[in-house]
Amino acid sequence: MRTVFRYQVLQLLRDRILLLWTLGLPIALSLMFMMMFSGLEAGYAVDPLRVGIVHDDAYAAEAGLDGALDAVSADDAELRLLDPVAYDTAEQAEAAVQEGDTVGYIAVQGGTPVLHLSPEGNDLSTTPVLRAMLDTYVRSRDEITSLIAAGAPPADAAAAVQDRHAFTTELQVTRVPGKPEVPYYFALLAFTSGMGMTIAVVAIQDITAPSGPLAARRNLGALPRWRLLLGTLSAAWACTWACLIIAFAFMRFVVGVDFGPYTALCLVAIGISSLMACAAGSVLGTFPRMPLGGVSAISCLLALFCGLYGTASQRLANAIELSAPLAAQLNPLWQATRCFYGLLYYDSLEPFARSCTVLAGMTVMFFIIAMIRMRRTNHEHL
Repeated sequence: MRTVFRYQVLQLLRDRILLLWTLGLPIALSLMFMMMFSGLEAGYAVDPLRVGIVHDDAYAAEAGLDGALDAVSADDAELRLLDPVAYDTAEQAEAAVQEGDTVGYIAVQGGTPVLHLSPEGNDLSTTPVLRAMLDTYVRSRDEITSLIAAGAPPADAAAAVQDRHAFTTELQVTRVPGKPEVPYYFALLAFTSGMGMTIAVVAIQDITAPSGPLAARRNLGALPRWRLLLGTLSAAWACTWACLIIAFAFMRFVVGVDFGPYTALCLVAIGISSLMACAAGSVLGTFPRMPLGGVSAISCLLALFCGLYGTASQRLANAIELSAPLAAQLNPLWQATRCFYGLLYYDSLEPFARSCTVLAGMTVMFFIIAMIRMRRTNHEHL
């Protein structure tokens, strides 16, 4: 069996087409995802607006406005919204906008700060946040004024409004901050493990009698059938696992994907996923005329229901999971994806262990089916 294992490993590693599908493809898709998602966070980033501030008498009379604007303009501010430029009059600020020095200006009109923006400034992502900040300032100012008019001390009125506005707090529900691109890399790892079926198909077809004269001679050897199948399947699994580990290391250290605190257990998930794929490939390999293109198509189809192909694919996977959970769980690539989800999005390792158990059960089932199929394709039964 050791000789069979060594021979199959060398033969599979010399097949450049297989290496292209199982190693080159995930690395290429990782680079594609990295380019696609590189501008995603930048698109939601808040860039400070270069806005003029009209420092006239009305601005000076607006108590608290200067402090509020300073809080969102400081270089060390948690949320820096403004890159302010001071002007003495509204005409000077408007002229600066027309010359392109600023994208707008803030002037106090009728006792209320008003934000004037150019069409360019109105389309920036920071603008809604700045408008919300000014609305919050006006509402807080009016509430404090009303409380003081009702007889409350100014300090107590300010504290009451401050406490009332602290009605939301940021809550971290996952082990690491969720990033929208991470599920795509999970689906890609599951898809790559599915592509490992092609390696197993090639290896198994080399030892099934109907595949050709050479396979028939190997079939007539003295080695027991189960040892021949186990040695061949082990070689296919070793090659698939090695390709997946290289792809995983590329995602982790080159692309920079954060797989959470249980990164080491990802190797276990990769191992059980690739073993399941090889067992499934051994079943397909017992069909002598099974084309590799058909095997790849099966992997591509199953990956569709794991959310690999974009937002629409993610919605389809979620819809099937909600409406037909059993059908989703029967998808081996869905279980492989859930292995990684169990390491990142849950407080315990129970979901991870459950998905690994299901994949192990699928592996045993596929292996038994492959054994039965190989007995029927034995040279003595042809």
